[in-house]
Amino acid sequence: MVSFKPLFFFLLLALTGSKAFSQGITEEEFKSIIPDLNAGRYEPAFIKAKMLLATRVNDSSDLRGIVGYITLFAGAGAVSQEKMTHDDLRTWARSLVGQRLVMPAHPCVDSARNSFNALRFFTKDDGYEGMVISSNSDKTSILCFEYYAFDHPVPVRDFIGHTVRTGGWLKSVEINPNNSKVWIARLQLVSSFVRKVE
Repeated sequence: MVSFKPLFFFLLLALTGSKAFSQGITEEEFKSIIPDLNAGRYEPAFIKAKMLLATRVNDSSDLRGIVGYITLFAGAGAVSQEKMTHDDLRTWARSLVGQRLVMPAHPCVDSARNSFNALRFFTKDDGYEGMVISSNSDKTSILCFEYYAFDHPVPVRDFIGHTVRTGGWLKSVEINPNNSKVWIARLQLVSSFVRKVE
């Protein structure tokens, strides 16, 4: 007589594994990356964030979008510290094209101000586009130039002076073709959004 117990066990394990594989990124998992980012330890932050993305492929939450952005930001930081090559980051970045990214909260400032790590709006084709210049903490490298194209008009005055979060669908990524560390990556996002962080 054939026993079905082993088959049942593996079926149960597979179902349990697929559920874990498809569950969303938890706040605790997300928070585990932050100490490395805050301390400028970009390589371990990149590795942790990349592992989370790999195990949460069906997650469509904002947390997954934030972790996706973290891999680009931390990867650029690792390049600036010579712990990753431009080519390695270029290869990883291509895998994120077409995915939804959500950026960290930034102040929104008037376009006349030149400031790092802040959202500014500028006119383009009779509308507005957003831009953030994200740098490392000592502002010696621009890790990401981020450009946000919006599908609808943005009430810019409603956001200036507030802390906001932006995001959208990653259309393209350019990694510095000269392998310079002055700036590392240029991100173009479409169907973007901006919202106040309360």
